[in-house]
Amino acid sequence: MKTPHIICLGGSATIDQIFYVENVPAPSAKIAANEFVITGGGVAANAAVAVQRLGGAATYWGRVGQDSWGDQVLVMLAKEGVNIQYLRQLAGYRTKVATVLIDAQGERLVVSAQPQGYPDVIDWLPLHKVIEADAVVADTRWIGGAQALLDKASQHGIPSVLDGDSGDAVVVRRLMHAATHPVLSEPMLAKLSGQTLDDTSIGSALMQCFGGRNVIVGVTLGAKGVYWFDGKTVHHAASPKVAVVDTLAAGDTWHGALALGLAQGQNLQGAIHFASCAAALKCTRRGGRLGIPTLEQLRAFNPTLEAK
Repeated sequence: MKTPHIICLGGSATIDQIFYVENVPAPSAKIAANEFVITGGGVAANAAVAVQRLGGAATYWGRVGQDSWGDQVLVMLAKEGVNIQYLRQLAGYRTKVATVLIDAQGERLVVSAQPQGYPDVIDWLPLHKVIEADAVVADTRWIGGAQALLDKASQHGIPSVLDGDSGDAVVVRRLMHAATHPVLSEPMLAKLSGQTLDDTSIGSALMQCFGGRNVIVGVTLGAKGVYWFDGKTVHHAASPKVAVVDTLAAGDTWHGALALGLAQGQNLQGAIHFASCAAALKCTRRGGRLGIPTLEQLRAFNPTLEAK
């Protein structure tokens, strides 16, 4: 049986320095961490790791600086089995590094040293390779690259997942309508719809955002589950109840797992359930990316998941 191939395009693959603390401090405070971890990060880079661990074959397209941090990014992704043939190191630019504080409830505060504005140049992307993919994932941190990937996926009738967690509303709306399966964060949906979100407004907010190539438009709400609109009906799927210790990389895991489920031919409800279980299990495990589960771990967590 063919292993599904997912192309994940990201604006920045990062190095995450994670500190586990009892509480996120107030300004000027000094606190001692209970634990310290250094691992890889980045929205689409984490999605690629999730695809790889959950039984797919992931390729990551992106940029890092030509520095020691960038070297570490490449080593970490290669160790996961992710294809990094088209991960470009840019001379004169700094790889993005983030410091993350995670409190006793698993919530996080992220401070990042930005990558000094990678050029939005796409002429080196091997877009002819998109036809080899069974699904693609893009984030909103590399606008030109994401648009090119989503357009090429559309030409070949390939499912495309957009992780719309942040960014300029006008740009994100354009990318959202270029994807078949854009799934937004709660703050991004509120920004795009101009609505204060609650149980009564989520549906209308999603309807307002639907358009273009969309098969669905969705929003992830953590413990409250996932809502999506398919052009006719608003749907909701609950999230598995877990004891949360670390939410870092959970959303990235969700989007990577959704793309993998679609690539495997799962129906939409099944793919969303697969993604929600993977993200929930990740939240029970420390270490950001290090906590992304394998397929065997996920099946042990929920034996009812469709075997692929």
